[in-house]
Amino acid sequence: MIKIKVPATSANMGPGFDTLGVALNLFNTISVEKTKDNVHSVSWENGKVEVEDIDNYVKLTLDNILSKYGFEDTGYNLTMGECQIPISRGLGSSAASIVAGIFAANYLMDFKLSTPEIIHLATEIEGHPDNVVPTILGNMVISCLDHDSHKVFYSTVDFPDEIQFKVLIPDFRVSTRDARKVLPTEYSLSQCVNNISRVSMLINALNTRNYDLLSFSLKDEIHEPYRIKLIHESDIIMQKLKETNVVGSFISGAGPTLIGLVKCEDTEFDLIFNPFLKTLNHAWMLKSLTVNKNGTTYELLE
Repeated sequence: MIKIKVPATSANMGPGFDTLGVALNLFNTISVEKTKDNVHSVSWENGKVEVEDIDNYVKLTLDNILSKYGFEDTGYNLTMGECQIPISRGLGSSAASIVAGIFAANYLMDFKLSTPEIIHLATEIEGHPDNVVPTILGNMVISCLDHDSHKVFYSTVDFPDEIQFKVLIPDFRVSTRDARKVLPTEYSLSQCVNNISRVSMLINALNTRNYDLLSFSLKDEIHEPYRIKLIHESDIIMQKLKETNVVGSFISGAGPTLIGLVKCEDTEFDLIFNPFLKTLNHAWMLKSLTVNKNGTTYELLE
């Protein structure tokens, strides 16, 4: 039996649309046990079926990979454990499920897949690498998909330990599909230059620990101006973030989760924001998260 622990991710990070992603210390956990028959069974650790098998990305991915490599008759018991990552909130729930499914399949296939192969498969299923690569590797990752060779190129950025993520999660969802529909099909030269310059500045600011540049560097013109309209009360919250000690803020993934970056020694943010959130119409949850540097991990229990 194997126990697999998969982190949440926040993609885009302002100007890094479909390119930047960072793993966070919020996790989904599954367990998989080989069986002697060819039955594929799913159970939930808490006794409550939260997602039906037909919509369960972990099981769908697991079965897909087993079939792809000729192991479809391999039986298993899949146990869905603790699921901390909320669905359709911009924290990489689908990427986490896909990666968990691939890792589970790899175990059932006696670990025949290498890390680059896992990354390729996850990207192929997800459609873009910005969530799945940091889910697998941990830390902050720059990921690029070469459409000619279909190869994923990636480079890890060691995210500063002294920066904490203040993650604001609402009680409503925004689907990635809907969030992509609102994006234009063409952009001006100035918009492209804005994002190229800012994402370059962002990476260097993180590498040099120049946090004074983060707020400027996180400004996006490719997706945030269009997606922010899908997020209720976002204008009020983003304005409030600017009034606090955040060193930067952005939409997490496709939304609706919003993130403020603060220095770890900050003691005022929660005291200011928790009362403020209670004044809003929607229920917003505040989580303080740090960057996960390990990526997806597993433990053999047999």
